[in-house]
Amino acid sequence: MVVSGCVGDNGLACGCRVTVVGCGRVAAALCRSLSAAGCGVVMAGRDEDKARRVAGECGVAWSALERIGPCDVVIIAVSDDAVSQVGRMVADRLAGSGVTVAHTSGTVPMSALDSRLARGVFYPLLSFTGDGDDFAAAPLLIEGDSAESVERLSGLARAIGSKWAVMGSQERGRLHIAAVFANNFVVRMQALACGWCRDNGIDYDLLKPLVATAAVRTTRAGVDPADCQSGPAARGDVSTIAVHRALLEGHDDMLSVYDAVTRSIMGDRRR
Repeated sequence: MVVSGCVGDNGLACGCRVTVVGCGRVAAALCRSLSAAGCGVVMAGRDEDKARRVAGECGVAWSALERIGPCDVVIIAVSDDAVSQVGRMVADRLAGSGVTVAHTSGTVPMSALDSRLARGVFYPLLSFTGDGDDFAAAPLLIEGDSAESVERLSGLARAIGSKWAVMGSQERGRLHIAAVFANNFVVRMQALACGWCRDNGIDYDLLKPLVATAAVRTTRAGVDPADCQSGPAARGDVSTIAVHRALLEGHDDMLSVYDAVTRSIMGDRRR
């Protein structure tokens, strides 16, 4: 469906006027993708110098937040704690203009946005690093306060080539918890492993094939990651666990993580 000038699955350009509020990694990746899709994009920020600089790097126009002009969609890509405040500032400026405003948070409810504007959520399920981020690679979870809001936001998703689904705030919050386990905690485990190797004079590169294999195995279609679990806890090898715990004495942070995850694996094994 074509929405607000957005051309859908054929991948052609989109004629929407979009203001992206924020100057961070998500905002920058979104600006690049929308601009490549043919949208008229403006990056707006509370920090004018940063907005001007990042917008220039992204090849889009910029504006101070207090001076944003009429557009079809405003996407607020700021920290979770700032969403409500920025939403009020946008509503103060654009109330009555017919714009749809959405935020990109996984946990902030749509209701946090000012009700003077049509509201929505445009949440990309991807970790943005600032290094070659591709917004189109992110599945987009969309919510809207009306069918028109959903159509506008899904039109943008199609224009930039993203897979998307409609998901309410409560379900999206649960998904965000899963994302923390699947991404943030996994990366933290790698950081702990790397630090342990470094402190013990071991080449961390030796672990990389193991890490890559686990990622491939657990993301194959139809595979339950629980069926891929290996190691001493999965085998119930208490003697090896005791050796590990002895080696970790004096490393309280790592020992507490080791114990918690080991208990979790063994508890799953007993079910």
